[in-house]
Formats: sequence, C-alpha cells, structure tokens
Amino acid sequence: MRIRLILTDLDGTLLEPDGILVGDAAAALVALAAAEVPVCPITSKTAAELTPIMERLRLTTPAGFENGAGVRHRDGATELLPSAVLLAELLDAVDSLRRDSGAPARTLLELGDEELAALTGLGPSAVAAARVRQATLPLLVDGRWDEALRAALPAQPRLRLIRGNRFLHLQGDHTKAASASRVGELAGGANGAVVACGDAPNDAELLAAADVAVIVPGRDGPHPELLRRLPHALVAPQPHGRGWAVAVTALLAGKDLPRRRPSGGEGGDDGESS
Repeated sequence: MRIRLILTDLDGTLLEPDGILVGDAAAALVALAAAEVPVCPITSKTAAELTPIMERLRLTTPAGFENGAGVRHRDGATELLPSAVLLAELLDAVDSLRRDSGAPARTLLELGDEELAALTGLGPSAVAAARVRQATLPLLVDGRWDEALRAALPAQPRLRLIRGNRFLHLQGDHTKAASASRVGELAGGANGAVVACGDAPNDAELLAAADVAVIVPGRDGPHPELLRRLPHALVAPQPHGRGWAVAVTALLAGKDLPRRRPSGGEGGDDGESS
C-alpha cells in the first residue's frame, strides 16, 4: 500500500501524554521523511503551541489546530475555517451553559498557571501558548456532566461540545476531520492512502474520514468509544508513541496490523488528546 500522507493527533498518539517524543517515534519520522510521506498533525492544540512542536519534530507540513477550527500553513500563516466560532462568542456561551446545567465547569482560561501545568505537564511557555486560543474553549469538568452540558447548549447549530481525554471542548460545529480535508489539499503529494492516527473520542471523525484508521492505545488500552465507533480500525500494539511507530512503520513497509484490541484493559489514557 502506498501512503500519500499521515494525519496524526499529537499528545498520547505520536507523542507521550507529557509531550515527549520517544526514540521509536523519532526513528519512524525519519523513515517517513526519507520515503517522502508527509506527516501532518491534526490537533486540539493552538497554532501558538504547534509552532515549537513542529520545529522540534522537524515537520514543515501543513497542520490542523484547535479541533478542526483552522489550518496552519507551511510558512506558519494560519487560516480559520468557515465553521469556526470565535473565542468571544464561546465565552458568552459558557455563562449560559453553566447557569442552565448547574455544571461546575471551568474554562482553560480560568485555570491558574500552576494548575494548568499540573494537569497537562506543560512548561511555562507552553502554558502561555495554550491560552492563545482563537476558536475553541476547553472546559475542565467531570465527564458525568457532559450530557447535562450538551442539553443546556444554547439553541445554536453553530456550537457543539466534544470530549477529549481531559477537557470537554466548546467550539463551532466542526471536528478534526474539517481541517484534515484542507490539510490534505495543502500537503499535495502523489496518489495513495491517507492514514489517520488518534487516541481519543475527539479523533473519531478524523479516523473515520481516512482510508486507513489507526487507534493508538493509552496505558490501559484503546479508548472504548473509539473501538465502538470504529470497529474496523487498526489498533496499534503498544501505547502512545511506540505504538504509533510500530503502526506507521508496518504500513510504510506494506504490512498490516491486526484488527483487534491489544492486551490490556479498555480504558483510555488519562492524558489529554491533542
């Protein structure tokens, strides 16, 4: 199978939950570059967060940011997609959501630097970059409140709530798949299969839209919602970056992965998918 490009989530997938790139994943990136297969991050991270990460990974490809709200071009310029809803409107909607649902939700912008760093493992500069949001607003709230918050969502078809592993994201009516389509156009390349890799529920539409979907497990196994929604997806045999490396290296070599869950539990990792 010829691979045209790889669309990938970052934290918990290509990277470890704390953002570290393990040696196996670094070697896989080198192999993909040698084969001229573009690797394009599709993440919930902000464009400001993406810049240093892509420099560290030596990626010069286009990328999607903020759960499909926009695209970062090769030259670093950003483009918001038509479905994106600006931060000011999301901040207004949060007040209604909390009042109508009673949920004790706090936005990422309301968290102190130390608390946000402890939750995410981010350093000071990365914490600052995570606050430079354009069109998504992560909410810190127990998942048991998700349905109440969705029921209280203002009657605006432009807004939706999407669960990551750590945060519930308030945003426009888009998913990572929205930016993936635009990233594919910008990436160009020869004919071949589009491979998508992810580890959390907010990756589901991205994986479903690809020719080949790869679920990357967390420490306790693949996320049960991804297994339920994507029964025919491939499952990486190891967690996080090591599993990502095994999967993409096998696909690059024309091998396949078993369409089964690896050994271990069904729970997803507790790190935030990006």
